[in-house]
Amino acid sequence: MDLNWTILAISFFIAFIQNLVSAARWRIITKAKQLNGSFISLLKFIYIGRLFNLILPSSMGGDVMRILKLGKINSSSEIAAASVFVERFTGMFVLLLLSGISIMSSLQFSGKLYVFSFIFTFAAMFMLGWLAIDSRSIIFIDKWSNNRHRILLDRLSSKINLFQISIKRISTNKAILIKIVASSIPFYMLAILNVWTSGLAFDRSIHLLDMIIAVPLIMLVMNLPVSIGGLGLMEASFIVSFDLLNYSAELGLTTALIMRAKTILDAVIGGIINLIEN
Repeated sequence: MDLNWTILAISFFIAFIQNLVSAARWRIITKAKQLNGSFISLLKFIYIGRLFNLILPSSMGGDVMRILKLGKINSSSEIAAASVFVERFTGMFVLLLLSGISIMSSLQFSGKLYVFSFIFTFAAMFMLGWLAIDSRSIIFIDKWSNNRHRILLDRLSSKINLFQISIKRISTNKAILIKIVASSIPFYMLAILNVWTSGLAFDRSIHLLDMIIAVPLIMLVMNLPVSIGGLGLMEASFIVSFDLLNYSAELGLTTALIMRAKTILDAVIGGIINLIEN
């Protein structure tokens, strides 16, 4: 395969723009909650989160670091957690919609792997959404508390209550929700272009329409919490998806490795930012 360096450079630029859009989406929520943190600060936290994504399954490590970093410059880590939760939840909601359309529109992607990923993600989101807004979780903590651990449990109950109140206030603000969901559309458009140009740099026969179908499902599989930093899972999902679209496994793996290189580059940038600011 001949490498087109110009297209490859464009793919790295698209990945950078995708990070900018991520920060802009998060900024919509933090502004609505009147949280401290400029656009640049949020972008830095996203890059730092990329570093810690390599430590825990899926992107949990990055989410935890984003909460800690935003909470540090604000008076409430609970509201910071709520902002990250809403940003992630709305993004996954749009991803589920796109993945459902892909499964229904293409028989190649109606296999067990993709259907399982869709069902698992839907169930996980349903449970997390229910726990985030249902006050019965606090009642459960109060019920099982005893005098020995009462102070600790009261603190935990108070934090959960503040988190839930913050979530409910955002979820009842339709204007903010519409902005957040709408901002997910350019994010996933860029994600599709990111993968497409990464593969196009090696094979100019890749069709954009194929990537529109495949990328949401690849991203869905990558969110399964079964490997550290998605290692191996991402590469396998690319190979399988490209094979289903009648592209070579070699091209699928090469594209995955380019995407992995971008992930590592983001993590390195995040590591440098973290060292400088600490």
